[in-house]
Amino acid sequence: MNVLVRCDSSNIIGTGHVMRCLNYCDNMKNNCINFVFLCRNFRNNISGKIVERGYKLILLEYTKEPELNNYKSWLGVEEKDEIRDLRKLKNDYDEIIIDHYGIDFKIEKEIKYKKITIINELYFRHYCDVYINFMCEDMKKARRLNLKGETVYRIGMENLIINKKFHGIKKILQDRKGKICIMMGGADPENYTMKVIDKIDRIIKEEKIEVFVILGKSNIHLEEIQRKVDENYKILVDLCYEDLIKIYMDCDLCIGSLSVSAYERLYINMEQICLCIAENQKIVKRKEFNICDLEELEIKFSFHLHNNIQRIV
Repeated sequence: MNVLVRCDSSNIIGTGHVMRCLNYCDNMKNNCINFVFLCRNFRNNISGKIVERGYKLILLEYTKEPELNNYKSWLGVEEKDEIRDLRKLKNDYDEIIIDHYGIDFKIEKEIKYKKITIINELYFRHYCDVYINFMCEDMKKARRLNLKGETVYRIGMENLIINKKFHGIKKILQDRKGKICIMMGGADPENYTMKVIDKIDRIIKEEKIEVFVILGKSNIHLEEIQRKVDENYKILVDLCYEDLIKIYMDCDLCIGSLSVSAYERLYINMEQICLCIAENQKIVKRKEFNICDLEELEIKFSFHLHNNIQRIV
């Protein structure tokens, strides 16, 4: 069975769509399925990770740069060109998996694949055979979003796609170690990493806290961050999942974005303070994420340090 996986990454799009698809394919991998990734060759993409994980990669060129929060621009080409590129390949594949904010029912209906699986947590309309949305808990709402009959719906948190290395791992109540990590996504185009550091730097120095700053490969602000931070901050770039989990287990708290990484931390029972740093994250409301805005961060962080909040084990 040949399956085409359509997703993209860049310093604007971020890295989450590619990583989620890699995790999905790893979880589904067997000798009967041949996954092939189809991506645009955007600057600062992480397509190399696809090859590292053992999957075939087809790279397409693009004619326009993606713009922050302008999802149609994330195609990198006009809709008709996206349809043309996907149609060229349809006879070679039994299924296409699409995890892309720039692709909706208009393209899905035109490409005419035998089976279309959509992974998307935003409430766009789709034309698909399988609809995966871990954010949606309302089946009626999910059915209204899809324009094709006889669709399989996989909604709710039980369909959260995370790396299998997180399976079975839980943090337990332990003595505080005076360590935290900051993780604002794989790309962080608006450099929230540095904004967070500026907000809490005074407390970090006063409390002598050790900070791990976790950056993705697509982060274009690396040199600026390295230049500005001092010895309290240890910068880690492009961590593998094993090393990321070790950092999580060794830290008291993560200050992070409301990306899929927030759900991974929730899954392992890690305390966190989350900032909404992208348009698509505004739909997240779960109280477990301890959501705040940048202006509230110093107060919330100080409260965390001086109140030993008991975790659920």
